[in-house]
Amino acid sequence: LACGVPWCEARRHTSMPPFLSLTRPTIADARECVKYGQQRGFNYPRELAGRSDDDDASGGSSSSGAIIADVASLSHKYSRRRWVEDRTRAEIGSGERTYARACVALKTWEHFDLGWASVDANTGHAVGDGVCVRARVGGVWMRNPLEIVRLRGAEGGTKRRGVKKRFSFAHGTMEGHVLAGEERFAVELMDDGRVYYEAYAFSAPAHAVALIGYPLVRLLQKRFHWDSARVMRKIGASCATVEER
Repeated sequence: LACGVPWCEARRHTSMPPFLSLTRPTIADARECVKYGQQRGFNYPRELAGRSDDDDASGGSSSSGAIIADVASLSHKYSRRRWVEDRTRAEIGSGERTYARACVALKTWEHFDLGWASVDANTGHAVGDGVCVRARVGGVWMRNPLEIVRLRGAEGGTKRRGVKKRFSFAHGTMEGHVLAGEERFAVELMDDGRVYYEAYAFSAPAHAVALIGYPLVRLLQKRFHWDSARVMRKIGASCATVEER
């Protein structure tokens, strides 16, 4: 959900979706995008909000198929759409220090600090907060509006097997986003001390831009997960270096 594809006739700036520009969008541009989306609401069924984190009780990634099945069964408005999912789970280090640092990284959107994609570090992560993902693809900048739909912080209360602590939040796509769906980010401290970062999303095309360039969209979605995991591993490695000193 982090990005889409450029429109072949992108102007220097557009205020109507898809939000495209040839220059890096400003904070004001991002706010305009979020305002547009929140005024019009979600572009996927509201009853699906938060479902990307419904696997909390299952204890593992094997539940992802069940999420898609639930989404498909509940999705009346998009019954003709084929939802696809992406899940990346990466071990990023170990210990309480790494877990705490990884939680801060999610709260300040460092997992989006990829160069070609970003979210303003001051963006909130509470339910109802608006989010604008800025991404540069093929020389064109794109803005996509989302809203936080779920926030969880667990210490000893998580139902996941073998998990001591878990922090997660999910955001859903708003009108103006080229995709429809939801994405959840989580960090977990396991009982054995290992720390994991996980990103999970279900999505479908919501605009002609995404439909026409869907193979590229899928590639970019996977690239985002790979790059995001790489950033979180780097953060985990920095914690290990500090502990060694």
